[in-house]
Amino acid sequence: MNLSRFLPSATGNALILLALLMLMVAVFMPPVVMKKAAYNVQITFDISQSMGVEDQLYRGTPIGRLTASKNAARYLLEELPCGSSIGWSIFTGRRVLSLIKPVEVCQHYAGLLTSLDYVDGQMRWANASGVGKGLHQSIRAADEFGRRTTLVFMTDGQEAPPLRAGSRGMPKSDKYDVDGVIVGVGGEVAVRIPKVDDDGSLAGFWQADEVVQRMDETGVQSHEELSRRQDKHLGNLGRLSGLAYLPLISSEALADAVLQNRFATHQFVSVELRWVPASIALLLLCFRFLPYWRTLN
Repeated sequence: MNLSRFLPSATGNALILLALLMLMVAVFMPPVVMKKAAYNVQITFDISQSMGVEDQLYRGTPIGRLTASKNAARYLLEELPCGSSIGWSIFTGRRVLSLIKPVEVCQHYAGLLTSLDYVDGQMRWANASGVGKGLHQSIRAADEFGRRTTLVFMTDGQEAPPLRAGSRGMPKSDKYDVDGVIVGVGGEVAVRIPKVDDDGSLAGFWQADEVVQRMDETGVQSHEELSRRQDKHLGNLGRLSGLAYLPLISSEALADAVLQNRFATHQFVSVELRWVPASIALLLLCFRFLPYWRTLN
């Protein structure tokens, strides 16, 4: 009796049984507790009118500074591992408002994306922009959140009204145990600032006689009606606050800066690995029903 003609069928049945076993493992498999790096991040967005300047590019199309900031935040959210937390704050005038305190990224992913879409200039409650004071308030809020919150402060750095000569630009913040990154957003060339009315509609551009100007020692006007990324000022704020300074070159560069070991906390988190036996079951079933097996059977 030639038993070889029965082997394909027997092997095929074995594959089906093994796939069924893998599916049962996937159904009843509990989460695996693993030690892994996680991050706790709070992002503060400058929503002052200069952040509406469209001197950033996204796929070749000009976009506003605030939009570029949100795109970078969205990319960072996608890159954060499960077990990490992130939240949003906004800044204008001299105040910071926390919209969402850091929440776990995987459980609240959809809600975080939706809430990020609603962050825009229409939330603005003042046209002034005390960047240093806003940074100080963001640091204080991050310190109150605890859990080694990493602060990401996104701004073009334009103070409105401009600082007086010799001003530090921010209160002392060394009593707070907060680390993070100041992110400079904007181009290096000064351009006009759009003027937006209460309905969020463009109403022209700010003129020199409509904003407070600063005169240097030679009597030259500072042209505060124009705006560019203030690298020197933001770098100085970084030294005063103990935070790193990073110009926003790309979303990937910001994510790399935040996802450093210095900002990580190692903790035990539950990780779902059901996809492993489920994937094995799928491969077994695919292998079982290949044309090769149908031909032999």
